Amino acid sequence: MYQNFKKTLVVLSLTATLVMTSCSSDKEDSEATGTENYVIMTGELPNPFSGYVTAYGSTLPSGEFSNIKSTSKQILGSIGMRTFGKYFYKMTNFQNENGVQKFSVSSTGEIKDEGFIACGKSVYGSGHNTIVNETTGFYFDGDRGTMKIQKFNPSTMQRTGEIDLTTQLANSEIEYISVGQNILMVKEGKLFANIHYGKSASKGFLDAVGNTIRFVVIDIATGNFEKVITYDTGSPQQIGWYYENPMWDLGDDGALYFCTMGKIAGGASKILRIKAGATDIDTSWKLEMDDYQSNSCFTNVIAKGGKIYTRIPTEELKSNFSNLQAEIWQPTVIDINTKVATTIAGIPVGGFKGNAEAMLEMDGKIHYLISNKTLGVNGVYKVEGTTGAQLFNITQGGAICGFAKVR
Repeated sequence: MYQNFKKTLVVLSLTATLVMTSCSSDKEDSEATGTENYVIMTGELPNPFSGYVTAYGSTLPSGEFSNIKSTSKQILGSIGMRTFGKYFYKMTNFQNENGVQKFSVSSTGEIKDEGFIACGKSVYGSGHNTIVNETTGFYFDGDRGTMKIQKFNPSTMQRTGEIDLTTQLANSEIEYISVGQNILMVKEGKLFANIHYGKSASKGFLDAVGNTIRFVVIDIATGNFEKVITYDTGSPQQIGWYYENPMWDLGDDGALYFCTMGKIAGGASKILRIKAGATDIDTSWKLEMDDYQSNSCFTNVIAKGGKIYTRIPTEELKSNFSNLQAEIWQPTVIDINTKVATTIAGIPVGGFKGNAEAMLEMDGKIHYLISNKTLGVNGVYKVEGTTGAQLFNITQGGAICGFAKVR
């Protein structure tokens, strides 16, 4: 039933096509700047997502402008980024090859390559990663073993080992099992990595089986397996998604919030949580997409100030997914306690960004990345309360798919 949706996400996915060797840069140059840098990424459909990454210094850009400058870096796989300190990271390198890629901004505003850990290309999600601190990170590389979590050092950009969970997770009755392919969450010294039950032919790509979602809990300090936690969803559920949209957030209340995609255009999508101080999924609370829009799915979540920031489509997703990429995705805030949803005024609906970066928190404020060709909108909106205001609009370089401040 997912065939058309698969085709859409294949178009949107960062599929590796080559094998990559790691590379480095002049770190004295890249670390010379101690100032803040706003970074914008734009890109064009379809795959391989040719686009540009541009640094704008410490002054937030405003007005209308092109994202193509003399210091811009032209790249493939331009579909979002994640930040950690003065660096930003992607799941592919400049050539759109799968792996963990680190970038910085030089003192002259150039985008610099700070290292790349190559991953295999046979399994979707290879290169999916999370960073704990300057020396500890985790990533998925299906070619090294789908029931193994890879470890790396974000400072040196070297692989440092792996956590082999084959003994704990092997099940001869399940065709395909992976761990950390879709979600790698961190809270209170624990790593929560999703366990995916799927089909051998599709290797974790929209092929969830069974009505139970699972996470393995790992103690980060020791690397030791602690337990497997489960939650009955009532139907097969894809937990989260790989690539630059992690579909989870550590809220300011200390809880982990994460998305399940349900049946995609068939409903049952949820936002669930693991509360502060807990390591089990909270069975007393959930958000159901069906309460807000039928036959749709959650693809974004940020938890802040007692609210969930997300996007809800203005119409049901069609069974053939023909409107999946339409400009129907409405920025929305939901009260965590009352579960009342409020449309964020002043921000137009945007296109589908299931894989790409669609929203972020910066300087304590929520920001939405909106592309709407019909309205000529292609920029970032900052939210104040339940109202948004556009910060800038990009006229050249592709649709906005990444925005960050590195410092």
